[in-house]
Amino acid sequence: MSLLIVDGVVKKFGGLRAVDGVSLTLDRGEVLAIVGPNGSGKTTLLNVINGVYKPEEGRVILEGRDITKLPPYLRARLGISRAFQVPRPLPDSTVLDNVATGAIFGGGYDIHSAKEAAEEALSYVGLWEKRHQLAGALAFSELRLLELARALASRPKLLLLDEVMAGLSPSEIDRFVVLIRRIAEEKNIAALSLVEHRMRAVVKMADRALVMHQGKKIMEGPPGVVLNDPKVVEIYLGRPWRF
Repeated sequence: MSLLIVDGVVKKFGGLRAVDGVSLTLDRGEVLAIVGPNGSGKTTLLNVINGVYKPEEGRVILEGRDITKLPPYLRARLGISRAFQVPRPLPDSTVLDNVATGAIFGGGYDIHSAKEAAEEALSYVGLWEKRHQLAGALAFSELRLLELARALASRPKLLLLDEVMAGLSPSEIDRFVVLIRRIAEEKNIAALSLVEHRMRAVVKMADRALVMHQGKKIMEGPPGVVLNDPKVVEIYLGRPWRF
């Protein structure tokens, strides 16, 4: 059985079907990239998966359990963690305390266990040496790593990545791609990553790519196949992807 099953999800805002009958599956250790232009429904779908929105139709199933009606904090306790596009650290707290706070509220750990989990996550993403610095002093790319460490500290089964590479340089993106692959393979965590324009990252990072347009899933499969599909090229990329 797949770790995550999204079955025919529909989310409406008034007369707009922001997510229109989308289904997907995701297994442990697998990376799925959801791509599409701004307004295609990617973030709304992510919000349905982690419980910010409840769908009008369809189901979200985690490890065989229907979690469609559960609030975000209960989904977090079941193993869903999210790294947001815009990091919102506690700037006057240390890097370690920021990540430990995420473990307490996201994973339900006590203070001692949360600090252990935070130290492990910071070491994994490469921020160990800065654990005692104030979070407000971190560079932009380091704040991205801090957000990822905070999500990892709750020791999730499913990691939702909301445009975590936006605004990074090509070399920084390469570092994130390697890190996300390591997380999936070494920790056996499923990762679902939203990507808008970084097709090179999709090809290197993802096992599968799913393309959304106007709320619908229009294509899913290996990244190299998907990014050269005529329909995807026509409505999204403008030209075939060159490897």
